This record gives sequence, C-alpha cells and structure tokens, in this order.
Amino acid sequence: MYDGQEFLRDNRWCLSRRALLTGAGAVGAAGLLSACGVGDSPTGQAAAAPGTVLARTGDVPVGGGTVVDGVLVVQPEAGTFTAYDATCPHQGVRVGAPRDGVITCPAHNSTFAANDGARLAGPATRGLTEIPVRIDGTNIIRA
Repeated sequence: MYDGQEFLRDNRWCLSRRALLTGAGAVGAAGLLSACGVGDSPTGQAAAAPGTVLARTGDVPVGGGTVVDGVLVVQPEAGTFTAYDATCPHQGVRVGAPRDGVITCPAHNSTFAANDGARLAGPATRGLTEIPVRIDGTNIIRA
C-alpha cells in the first residue's frame, strides 16, 4: 500500500517538471545577468591599463567620442580630449559615444555631460568616472 512517505523516501531526488523548468529558467537568468556586470574587470574599472593607446586624435570626432577597451574617449571641443569609464554608474551598462554633447546610457537613459562627465538626468546618482589620459603626438594614451 502507498503511504506517501515511502514515495518521498525512494524518490527524494526526483524533480517535478515545474521544478525542473523553474531551475533551468533561474540558471539562464543568472547567466544573462552575469553578462551585464559592472565594468570590464572584476573591480568595475575600465579594462584599458595605464600606458594603453586608446585612440588616435584623428579618430575622435569633435563633439563626439569613441569607446575603446571600456574607456569612452571624447573630444568636446577641438584639441581637448577627456576620457571616462564607459560603465554607467547606475547598473553597469556600457554608455555610448556622445551626441550633441550628451552621453546616454542605453539601458535606462541616464545622461551625462560630454565635457565633464557630470550626471544630467536619469536614475544614475553620480557622473561618469574620469580616466586620466595624455596626448603623445597623435596618440591618446591612458595615463
């Protein structure tokens, strides 16, 4: 005769279809979220190491920028180059190059000023982290 306890004792490792699908969904979600981690390194800092050539001066348009190795290099006005960690401080999504002097995070539309990285609007509570750079001839190098 079936008493329920015997079933549990003999089949304790057997999963229901619902439990199996729920577990598979959780594993998939965890993998997806890990791909959206903060920054490009375990510390949340931009990947480019000091001394790395990030771009050539001619590759960064005036009023625009480019993302290289987790660093956003911008040229807000002719001859002035600034760089920021390209990781949005809100949830770690990579920001894009500026348009009309504004850097925008594609995830939740936080916006930042291209000339100084300051937060303009959105859920981010602070501006972008500045990355020191130096110019050597036509190279923009992480300092």
